[in-house]
Amino acid sequence: MTPQDLQSLLALQSKDLTLLQLKKEAAGIPERQAQRKAQLSDAVQAREQSLAQVNACENAIKQVELDVESKQEQIAKYKTQQIDAPTNEVYHALEREISTAGEVISGLEDKELEEMGRLEEAKAALEAAKEAEKAAREAADQDVAVLEERLETIRATFAEVKEERQVLAEDLDPEIRDRYMTLLTKKQEAVLVPIKGKTCGACHMTVSPQILHDAHSGQKWTVCSYCGVLLYDPSIL
Repeated sequence: MTPQDLQSLLALQSKDLTLLQLKKEAAGIPERQAQRKAQLSDAVQAREQSLAQVNACENAIKQVELDVESKQEQIAKYKTQQIDAPTNEVYHALEREISTAGEVISGLEDKELEEMGRLEEAKAALEAAKEAEKAAREAADQDVAVLEERLETIRATFAEVKEERQVLAEDLDPEIRDRYMTLLTKKQEAVLVPIKGKTCGACHMTVSPQILHDAHSGQKWTVCSYCGVLLYDPSIL
């Protein structure tokens, strides 16, 4: 392989690595968009849960108020019955019922105060959840749009680089190109790597003197015995 072949192959590899990187980035964009949408979905769910908590507190307060109203009606009924109580025993029995109902009302009022406190906390949490949802929606809309724009740019760049790559590939010796492509398809990363000092530029292992000699001569393929990449001596370019 002549220095000119090597330069052409390096140029081809540069295009191929760019294409691989673009494909990898493009493949990851839908997942990134899905993550943004999932974050928004979580924020919506949190807001719905906060709203449900507010509704639960309001319903609990309404139920307490109904229970209080029911007990007050009982007390009014007992007091009316006291007026016509036939005996003191009946009168005092009704008095006990009135006292018991009053105690129940006192407990219900305490419960109402507790629920009102929970309601205030739930309303505050709901407002915070609404703000979080708004921020998540704005971020999701913006990020998804930016990623979609980036995807369009990648597609355009990919088509351009692919066309340039095709021209370079056509000018290469088919045998050289096919061997290179076999390695590239297998590794999906740089397969034509410079020797650095006495080590492989890919795996950083020390290569043999014979490999150093072959790479320096530039007359044949030189393969790293450790990682299998094609090695070349930058000084011959």
